[in-house]
Amino acid sequence: MKQVVLLHGLGNNGAIWSRTQEHWPADVRVHNPDLPWRSDGIDAWRFETDSAGRLAETLSAVPGGPDLVVAHSFTALPLLELLARRALAGERPGVAGVVLVTPFYRRDPDDFHWNMIAPLLDSFPETMSEAIRLQSGDRPVPPDLRADMARRLCEWIGPYGWLRFFDAYLNSPRLRLDLITVPCLVIGAEQDVTAPVAEARHLAADLPAGEALILPEGGHFPMLDRPRAFAEAVHGFLDRVPARLSPAA
Repeated sequence: MKQVVLLHGLGNNGAIWSRTQEHWPADVRVHNPDLPWRSDGIDAWRFETDSAGRLAETLSAVPGGPDLVVAHSFTALPLLELLARRALAGERPGVAGVVLVTPFYRRDPDDFHWNMIAPLLDSFPETMSEAIRLQSGDRPVPPDLRADMARRLCEWIGPYGWLRFFDAYLNSPRLRLDLITVPCLVIGAEQDVTAPVAEARHLAADLPAGEALILPEGGHFPMLDRPRAFAEAVHGFLDRVPARLSPAA
């Protein structure tokens, strides 16, 4: 039995993966924990500066350890930080493979410009609204109510939560990707208006064992847009990842 851990992004929770549930094969055990930066848990995390350490605690709670870790959006950054930190300390990664879904990443500090801050901040409610729209499925939430819900989510996240995200994003050029040798699949989407698809391509190219899968349709939430195709892509990658040598590998 292989174990897959699904890690949601900022302001979401483990339910973001619910549509994939029926598409996992019988030989996969799926864990989808709620993280400290979930939609209703920001208060306890907003002063936290070591999100990678919090992820380490989450992953250590998986009995026997995970074979594959799938991280969406913001959470890809602390996961990469954790893997680089372990490699720098001479420790094993603790996972056989990684999938990074619609991640944020820039190669150079000079890639960040002052005039990018306001548009990125302004787009955040739209991202939350898109998640609500997709999760509502066959019972769509009226646009006005959805906008109110998205604003409420942003209020929960607040300036501290958003700054934790932005600080991790600004730190992405300093990540020691060269030390991360586990197989990594980076999934981007051509229609993603939140995390530019070019950043997924660059991240895959900069990881020593990285490969890119660019989806021609859908946006920032492929696990909601195309749950079957998403689960099949992840499972196909898992089948190609070498088995861990031991629970601590």
